[in-house]
Amino acid sequence: MGIGFDVFKAHIGYNLADSALDAVSNAIEKNASEAAERERIEKETQNKNDMLKTLVFMVGNNITLDRSGKKAISNALSTIYDENISLFSIEDKIDVAYSELKSKNIKQFFTNIFAINNDRQQTCFMYVVIMLLYMELSNQETVLPIHAYNLSLIKRFFSMNRTELSECYKILGEKLEKDIDDIADIFEELTSEESIKKFETENPTLIYEEEKLPDPSTCENPKGEVEKIFYETTNEVSGDEEFKNRFYLADSNTKKILAAVHAYAKNCRNEEILVGYDDSSFGNGKVGFLLTNKKLYICNSFEKPQEIELASIKEINANPKKLNSFITVNEYQISTSMLNQKGTEIVCNFLQKSIPFAEQVKVITE
Repeated sequence: MGIGFDVFKAHIGYNLADSALDAVSNAIEKNASEAAERERIEKETQNKNDMLKTLVFMVGNNITLDRSGKKAISNALSTIYDENISLFSIEDKIDVAYSELKSKNIKQFFTNIFAINNDRQQTCFMYVVIMLLYMELSNQETVLPIHAYNLSLIKRFFSMNRTELSECYKILGEKLEKDIDDIADIFEELTSEESIKKFETENPTLIYEEEKLPDPSTCENPKGEVEKIFYETTNEVSGDEEFKNRFYLADSNTKKILAAVHAYAKNCRNEEILVGYDDSSFGNGKVGFLLTNKKLYICNSFEKPQEIELASIKEINANPKKLNSFITVNEYQISTSMLNQKGTEIVCNFLQKSIPFAEQVKVITE
């Protein structure tokens, strides 16, 4: 129990007490200010790195990233952040980013963007960036069909409306000090249906197609389809033993399944348990989620367990933040604190694809 403020003053003298308290208060304010500034700088750095990777992908996807393309990236970044970012200062980062991204295909890239950007303003900002890069490449005379095709993919993938596109044209026109109508004409023609069909005809490797999943209602082996989706979505981390120990098919880890059932999914009797995720600190399976053919059972640390009927699920999204990661199912949150951002996206992607099939799994009772 601490002593009162007046008693504290009486013990050390009023002037000294006030000075001491002022010093403590100033130190707290200074620390808070410094922490906020560090956070701002870290966020700005992360934003620049994310933007750099996006620009690198758009310039270098499936082609050799030459110096003119790199120069276009540094010019685009300079315009976006309104500061002089020389190619010399970021060339090493461009090379590293390109080495990380060059193996990704268009589908994977846009799937990842879709998983982390639900805010319409983020989508519009991304579109402005790609338009800006296209203009930089056009000036360099190195623009390729894939750059225009990526613009059309963003419009199609995110269903951008006329108002949003108009705002994008306005922002780019102001950035480049060009007539907004001229900007609009350039990109409306570039991403028109006729232009895209021409691109696809001349460049068949560019064509983006949604993965065709079988109709869940007519699928003869829905449990097998769930397992197939599991292996497909987790393929990128197949060598990550920690991830495999956290996210698993029910048949492969009965010990954790039993622990989860006993801890938070006691009502799953007569249901087929398909997949489990363990978010516990000690890997005991008592926290996380279970997916059955009827429900999604959720238990976060220090929270009351939840049960969600699969038929009632309308929305599944991954939290875009790298800290305090979670997956949102309707209004409920599933903590994925034991996974990195990539792992969270993989689990989210699995749930989005597999739940329609999970609902079709039948339990045969004798």
